[in-house]
Amino acid sequence: MTLNEFLTDIYAPLKGICDRTILLYQFTIDAFAESVGRDPTLADLEELKVAKFLSHRVRTRKPATASKDRAQLRAMWEFAARRRLVDTWPTIPRVKVPERVPECWLTEEMAKIFESAAREKTVICGIRGADWWRALLMVCYDTGERIGAVQAVEWSQVRAGAVLFRAEDRKGGRRDILREISPQAAAALEAIRCGRKPGDLVFPWPMTHTYLWKRLGIILERAGLPSDRASKFHRIRKTTASYYEAAGGSAQKLLDHSSPATTRRYLDPRVVRQRPAHDLLPRVG
Repeated sequence: MTLNEFLTDIYAPLKGICDRTILLYQFTIDAFAESVGRDPTLADLEELKVAKFLSHRVRTRKPATASKDRAQLRAMWEFAARRRLVDTWPTIPRVKVPERVPECWLTEEMAKIFESAAREKTVICGIRGADWWRALLMVCYDTGERIGAVQAVEWSQVRAGAVLFRAEDRKGGRRDILREISPQAAAALEAIRCGRKPGDLVFPWPMTHTYLWKRLGIILERAGLPSDRASKFHRIRKTTASYYEAAGGSAQKLLDHSSPATTRRYLDPRVVRQRPAHDLLPRVG
């Protein structure tokens, strides 16, 4: 049985994982296929082959990518071992992922992003691109919600001054959240409503899933800002978290994190400032 068959026919149905997560697993399987030189099977889940694959990923990709690959292969491997579909259990070393200093967009940078988005000339499902992007960016900024949940919002979920994000569209799928939005965001949403029905998506996107990130990259480049992988929608989420925390709010509650340690990775120290050591230490020289 190939790993792809195992994933789609056994692992995904029994684990109840969503289509987006299945896609991430398939990316890992595709990368593993390059390592073994063919479509990998359950028999390829053995210590040396997986270790060589992960060693190569650590050298050629970011540690976080290699760690994700390890976690997904290990999860499938353990699942198969419990059902005696393979003879061995995973014994693969951990991938060390350095914790980087979080970087958000500063206020002046967010202003540049909105100015650049206002220059979009595209038309998206009959909506002016400039209006579409302004509304999307405003909702992301005001709510701090992940882009996947924002893309899934339907007009029936837009309330007076608020947006409802359904549990099934959010990471973890545990609970709905209702987030208030600013009058500016509400006005931006009304500007793209265009007689849409309650069940219609607020942000329809007819192009490929990945082109959304590429288009944001174009907007960022036009604004004179970084446009790498770390500078896309999740950086806006870090922006919201950082300024909210700095103003006295709880970023952990806003982002709906279960652990303060997770939230810490979102807080830019340029915004969420701590007193430096030299302010508190006695002067000795």
